[in-house]
Amino acid sequence: MKTKLVHISIKMIIAGIVTLFLAYFLNVRYYTTASAIAILSIQWTKRDFINIAIKRLISGVAAILLATLMFTYIGHSFLVFSCFLIIFISASWFLNAPEGIVPSVVIVTHLLSIDMITFAFVLEETLLLVIAIGVAFIVNMIYPQSSVQSMKKSLRDVDSILEEKLLKIKNKLLNTEKTELKINSKKELGKIMSEVHMIDRDIILQNDHRYITYLYMRNMQISVLDAIDKNVDSIKENHPYRFVIADFIDKVGKSIGFNNYASKLIVELEELKEYFVKSELPKTRIEFETRAVLFQIINELETFLSLKIEFHNKYPNFIEKENLQWILLKDWKHKKVQDYLGIYYLCLCLLLVLQI
Repeated sequence: MKTKLVHISIKMIIAGIVTLFLAYFLNVRYYTTASAIAILSIQWTKRDFINIAIKRLISGVAAILLATLMFTYIGHSFLVFSCFLIIFISASWFLNAPEGIVPSVVIVTHLLSIDMITFAFVLEETLLLVIAIGVAFIVNMIYPQSSVQSMKKSLRDVDSILEEKLLKIKNKLLNTEKTELKINSKKELGKIMSEVHMIDRDIILQNDHRYITYLYMRNMQISVLDAIDKNVDSIKENHPYRFVIADFIDKVGKSIGFNNYASKLIVELEELKEYFVKSELPKTRIEFETRAVLFQIINELETFLSLKIEFHNKYPNFIEKENLQWILLKDWKHKKVQDYLGIYYLCLCLLLVLQI
C-alpha cells in the first residue's frame, strides 16, 4: 500500500507542476486552479481516471455555459450564484456525475469574481479545464506503475497457497504429522486479488481480464480444497485407498502453476476412479462409509482439475512468459489512445486560436 501511495503522490506532483507551468506560459489568469484540478484528476488507475475525467470535462463545460447564461441574463450576484449551485449540484447527482461538482464550482467562482463576463474569459476558463484534465490524462497514461514481476509474484503467491493446502490434505491422508497453514489463505487471497484488480484497471484496451479470471479460478479451487479437507477429517478408517489418493494429491500439488497440467492429471484421475469402481465391494459399515468419503474426494478433485482446464480452454495462451508490461505499453501505443491525445491537442490549439 505504501508503494501505491508513493506512485500516486509522484503522479500528482508531476501533473500539478506541469499544469502550473503550462497554464502560466499560456497566460491563463487562474493558473493555480488549473494545477489544483489536475491534481484532483489523478486517480489510482487509468480506468478510474477516464471515467472521472470525462465526467469532469463535460460537467466543467456545462457549468461554465450555465453560469455564463445565468450571470448574463438574470444577474451577476450571490443570489444567482446560489441558484446556480442548487441547479448544478442537483443535476450532477441526478446524472450520476458528482465527480465534476468541486472543480466546476471553483471555475464558476472565477466568473463571479469579475465585473463583466466576456467571450474571451469564457474561452480562457475552458482552456484552463482542458489543460488540467489533458495533462492529468497524459500523466496517468504514461506513468509506469505496474510491472511484470509484481504481477507474476501475485499469481505465484496464490499458487503457493494451493500447494500448502494440498500438502496439508496429503499429510492428513497419510496420518503424518499435522501441517498447520502458515498463512490465512482467505485473507491473503483477498489482499492479492485487490492488488491484481488494481493492475487490471490499469489495462484499458485489449484487456481480456485473464489475470483476474485466473485468481477467481484459484479462489474456487481453494473452496474445493476446503471441502476436501473437511471430508478427510470425517474418515474413520485407515483404508488403503486413502494412501493412493494422497499420492495423487501429491502429484497435483507438484503440478500447480501457469501451465495446463490438469488435462493429463484428470485422465489419470478417471483411471483411478474406474479402478475404485471395479474393486471389491466394502464388507463392513465403516469401510463402506470410508470408501464413500474417499470417492467423494475423488469427485471433488475432478472438479478442482476441471476448473483449471476450463480456464485454459478460455485462455489457451496463458503461459508464464506472458509479458504484462507489453500489454500495458500497448494501451499507450494503441491507436485509440493516440486519437484521444490528438483530440486533446486539437481542442487546446482551437481554444488558443480563439483566445488570441
